Amino acid sequence: MREVATRLLRMTEVRVGLAIMLTFAIVAIYAPFIVGEVAIAWRGDDGWSLPILADLFNKRSYSKPHDLLFNIIALALPALIVLWLALRRWSAMRRLLLCFGLILAAWAGCWIPLIPTGNGMQAVWTERPFAAETSVDHRERGSAAPAAIFPIVPHRFDSTYIGVVLKSPSAINPATGAHFWLGTDTNGKDVLAQMVFGARISLTVGIFATTLSMLIGILIGAASGYFGGWVDIVLQRIVEVMLCFPTFILILVVVAMLERNIFIIMTVIGLTGWAGTARLVRGEFLAQSVRDYVLAAEALGLPRWRIMFRHILPNALTPLIISATFGIAGAVASESGLAFVGLGDVNSASWGILMDEGRKNIAYGWLIWAPGIAVFAMITALNLIGNGLREALDPKGQR
Repeated sequence: MREVATRLLRMTEVRVGLAIMLTFAIVAIYAPFIVGEVAIAWRGDDGWSLPILADLFNKRSYSKPHDLLFNIIALALPALIVLWLALRRWSAMRRLLLCFGLILAAWAGCWIPLIPTGNGMQAVWTERPFAAETSVDHRERGSAAPAAIFPIVPHRFDSTYIGVVLKSPSAINPATGAHFWLGTDTNGKDVLAQMVFGARISLTVGIFATTLSMLIGILIGAASGYFGGWVDIVLQRIVEVMLCFPTFILILVVVAMLERNIFIIMTVIGLTGWAGTARLVRGEFLAQSVRDYVLAAEALGLPRWRIMFRHILPNALTPLIISATFGIAGAVASESGLAFVGLGDVNSASWGILMDEGRKNIAYGWLIWAPGIAVFAMITALNLIGNGLREALDPKGQR
């Protein structure tokens, strides 16, 4: 594993791709600390407070489940880094699974009513009144305003500001006194704020859709390659039917018939993108199922599911890792493409939604080039990493 990592980091294109994706990840995780109206720190009558911490779990401010997940990661990341270093004797996979499990447990716990209130038990993630310590309130107080620390861009990504529709980059928001560094859209929303939170949408769509398609593809491909016979024939005919349809056109038709919800969109992308993975897994299982270790496991009478997923699958992961990288890039492109043609979730801060607005208002170029560059950069970075993985993990490339 260390040799593979060393070979990867020697490749300039991989280092560039990793740097770009790390930047997107940090921006997505700490988006509320980069853009937002709520103060990070506020000096009131009782001293300093941190209003942003309570706002991170306010369902009115962050109504999407993926925003809650990113907010939890933002708060837990320093502790997880310390935990990772403290458990360095553990394998990387064990530490990764532990961190992943802790984050999921915290995310699920925020939905459970655990906090006693006058109206009964209340969940951590619930609707509360909006915070009063905002950049708008701070400006309205004028010289009487208390000391406060705000995010770099003191604008909400979903706030529509009055009198600032389609303002050019560097225009000033009269409500906060801050600049719209990338201008505003047709609703008076800050484009930069939407760009920052759009990174969350793109990463969520890419990871969720690819994970779903990989799970389906692994199950179908494993059964097809291991059992063979009529099972292989039936499953491969289904795979061929899926491959006959242009994937994006199929997604387009399905999404057009359903509600324009970002979670429906990412689910549809995942449910329609598994055919290639199934073919890949089938080929790996056909090659591995005749190896001596598989025959020995069968001779010992081990259950078939254990042979398939405990013994064969780990030896077939190399091409799947490479495929997953390209799959994430494809999912990001699909979501942006859907939004660009008017089938995106208008209630989410999506880069594709911004490009759709730019398509309809072609004279306002910042609505096109800002999200367009972001989509291009993310897809290019993922493809660079995928190509690097293919070269590093390919036995022929090691010579």
